Amino acid sequence: MDAAFDAWLIGVQAEAKNGALSRPNRPNRPNRPNRIVLVGATGWLGQFLGPALLDQGVVRPEDLVCLNRSGPSAHYARWPKVRWGAEEFLAADGVELTILSVRPEDFRAADFPCTGRCDGQVVLSLMAGVSCAEIAQRTGGRVVVRTMVNAAVEIQRSYSPWYADGALSGPDQALIDRVLCSVGSTDRLPNEEALEALSALSGTGPAFVALLAGALQQAGQKAGLSPAIAQRAAEAIVCDAAPLLEGKSDQADAIIARLLSYRGTTAAALAAAQENGFVQAIEQAVLKGAERARQMAKG
Repeated sequence: MDAAFDAWLIGVQAEAKNGALSRPNRPNRPNRPNRIVLVGATGWLGQFLGPALLDQGVVRPEDLVCLNRSGPSAHYARWPKVRWGAEEFLAADGVELTILSVRPEDFRAADFPCTGRCDGQVVLSLMAGVSCAEIAQRTGGRVVVRTMVNAAVEIQRSYSPWYADGALSGPDQALIDRVLCSVGSTDRLPNEEALEALSALSGTGPAFVALLAGALQQAGQKAGLSPAIAQRAAEAIVCDAAPLLEGKSDQADAIIARLLSYRGTTAAALAAAQENGFVQAIEQAVLKGAERARQMAKG
C-alpha cells in the first residue's frame, strides 16, 4: 500500500474506534486495474496492440472496451470477457485511457463515437498529422498524448516515442509507457513538432528497408544474378545483417569509414553510393515526409 492509502486506513480505524461513521474520500488504491478504451481495435495497428495489452497484463479483458465497425474479432478470441461496441463504451465507468487507433478521416467524421466523450481521461493518439489541440477539442480529453508507432507493432518491435500536451501524473505516465512498451520501446519527446519528423523516420516502419531491398535485388540482377539468388542476397543484407548494428547505430559513420579504408569491393560499392547521392536522397525523403506531416497537422 502507498502512503495515501495507509493514511486513509489509519483515519478510518480511528473513526471506527471513536464511533464516528463519516469517512474522508478514499484515495485510489495502488495497482488498481487499468480501464482502457481502444478505438479501432481491429484496424492495421489495433489488431496487434489490443492483444499485446492483454497478453502482457496491461489491462484485464473485462476492463478493455473495443470499438470498431465490425464487432468482435478472432484476434481477441482468447479473451471472451473483452467488451465490444458503442453501448459498452457509453456505459464504461472510470476509464483512465482512451486510445485512438484510427485514420484521421475517420476521427474527423461526424459520427466518430468519442467526440466530446473523453472528459477527465488521458487520450492516446496513434494518428499521424492530427495535432494535440484538434484531438483535445474533439474529444474533451484532460491530457492528449500523441505517439508515432510503426508496422513493427506486429512483431512488438515498434519504436513509439510520445509527447503529452499537459501534465501527467506518475500513474498516467507509467500507463502510457506500459502500453507502448507492450509493442516495442518508447521515449518521451520535448515537443510535438518532433513527432512530424519521426513520422517520416521511425514512423515509416519497413518502408525504407523495402526500398533498399528492392534496389539491391534489381542491382543484383543487373550484375548477372538470377532473380531468386538476388532476392536472397538482398534479404541477407537488410534482414540478416541488420542485427549487427543493433545498439550501435551511433557508430555508423565510423563503421563506414573503416570499411572505406579497406579499399576492397565493399569500399568501391559504398563510395559509388555516396558519389551518386545516396545520403542526400535519404535526407530529402525524411524532410519531405516531415513537411507533409506538418501540412496534415494544419488540416
